[in-house]
Amino acid sequence: MSEEASDSESQDIQEHNETVRALSAGLLQIYEPKLKEVKETLKELINKQNDLQIALTNEKSAFTSQQIQEVNEMVLKTKAYKDKVTRIKMQMHQIHQRTKNLRTKALEIQELKVNQCATKLQQLHYEESLVANSKRTPRKS
Repeated sequence: MSEEASDSESQDIQEHNETVRALSAGLLQIYEPKLKEVKETLKELINKQNDLQIALTNEKSAFTSQQIQEVNEMVLKTKAYKDKVTRIKMQMHQIHQRTKNLRTKALEIQELKVNQCATKLQQLHYEESLVANSKRTPRKS
């Protein structure tokens, strides 16, 4: 009976092994294509990440810290120059307005002076004509 029990156990183990193999093969058939696809996608993603990391490292190494500092300084200088240009532009506008006002005042003063000179000249001609008239007419004394 021990041989029979041993044969029976051996047969059960073989059936169990075949069942496990069949189930394993079935599971592999179901999930293996999807797993291979996921594995390929992950490989592709990792390769792209590595390429991106290499590109970033190259870009970073292309700029030294001194160059970055120089660029920052240039940006600050540009801002300062822009402010300076704006200030100069405002000052030029103010100067233009003052010049315009001064020209207007100068023209008014010039016109006033011309009128005064014309008035003085008329006064002088009038006085000369009076003097000339007084010399023409004899005095009655």
